[in-house]
Amino acid sequence: MKLICLTGLLFLTLCSQAESQDVTDLPSNRFADAASLREQGFSPLFTGTDLASWNLQPGHQGHWTVKEGVIHYDGGATQKKSFDKSLWTNDDYGELEFYCEWRLASKPKLKEHPIVLWNGDFLMDHNGKRITRPHLDAGDSGIYFRGHFHCQANIWSQELGSGEINGYRTNKRLPIKLRQSCLPFKVADRPLGEWNTFRITLQDNRLSVQLNGQHVVHSDPLPDLPPRGPIGLQHHGDPIEFRNIWIREL
Repeated sequence: MKLICLTGLLFLTLCSQAESQDVTDLPSNRFADAASLREQGFSPLFTGTDLASWNLQPGHQGHWTVKEGVIHYDGGATQKKSFDKSLWTNDDYGELEFYCEWRLASKPKLKEHPIVLWNGDFLMDHNGKRITRPHLDAGDSGIYFRGHFHCQANIWSQELGSGEINGYRTNKRLPIKLRQSCLPFKVADRPLGEWNTFRITLQDNRLSVQLNGQHVVHSDPLPDLPPRGPIGLQHHGDPIEFRNIWIREL
């Protein structure tokens, strides 16, 4: 019963946030084409040919690859630090709008997942251990902004959906209202294995995420962000695919 009440409270809280932001969802059944993105002032970071805009290091070789117009990552980059295994742009960016398409390519399998509460905490048992329940999982990745580990739009298989800003949501030193704003207020992921779209805006230190044409996150201002930094495709040890990556500086 406690879990049902907490889940309901999470739903009501996040729906209230969504209504207060007065956002309009976009059509969710189509992908953006290059011509329309260029008309809107976007420039390509990847359109299917090579990784010229990305800082490909020796430890990435053979793991971050391009095949048939898609960036494939097998999860196996060999650098010592996990952060370095991610694939970063050559250039730094500040305020921006970002578009990409992504797909979790692994075969889904049942995996124990933690339960996230309305305030961003994990549900714990009386011994302080995370309570989990089985959920289909096909991997984990994300998009980093400004070279900052915490400023990341999550790509994952958890029940609360992709787009979550995990590094800020899990930081208990931050105000609850800020942590709540980093949670998706709706789930808009397509079924595991299908292509999804992100359209992400980072402006005034607020990260806003549209997933498949639906607004899912609109954060409060995120503290301690550098003014500029590279964009990263996250290594999390799982296969992930990206295509049609575009950016518009604001």
